[in-house]
Amino acid sequence: MDSQWFVLAPLSKAAHASFCVLLLVLLVLLLFLLLKQTPVGAKAASAGLLLATIGFFSWIYWQANTAGMSVSAKTLDIKVPLYSQSIALSHLQLQHARQINLQDKETPSLSWRINGVGLPGYSLGWFRLESGNKAFAAISDSHNVVMLPTDLGYTLLVSTADAPSFLATLHANSATPSP
Repeated sequence: MDSQWFVLAPLSKAAHASFCVLLLVLLVLLLFLLLKQTPVGAKAASAGLLLATIGFFSWIYWQANTAGMSVSAKTLDIKVPLYSQSIALSHLQLQHARQINLQDKETPSLSWRINGVGLPGYSLGWFRLESGNKAFAAISDSHNVVMLPTDLGYTLLVSTADAPSFLATLHANSATPSP
């Protein structure tokens, strides 16, 4: 059986604005650094670090716009910048999987970022939920999130443009016996 590709929900206006403001601030810092009188070695090292940081966040921004998930007969592959992973469907607790809106008070919400990117409108990486449980998040639309508990000690929270179809595909593939 071929794998099926699901695009992560497009970045919100807030996420686009966050990335643009971040990159603009870094560019202003670079310009300030280049215009300030400092020793040549210090200027070169600082400019190099700032250019690397600008390149890094530009790459994350570019990749966030093409992120997605692939569901095959045995695995869920999450392809996102820096944190791509592959999880066997057998580790997903699909009976508890559901579509949620993180703005609702009765749904789990992200509390602390453990390791990841957290900008207004974009959360990517490892987080703690308010309950204290660990979660892997790839959220670009907080109104359209699929919550997938696992038996690996964490919950997956992913935004996808077509949550009902994504959940149906996961259920269909987990019910199909492996050859």
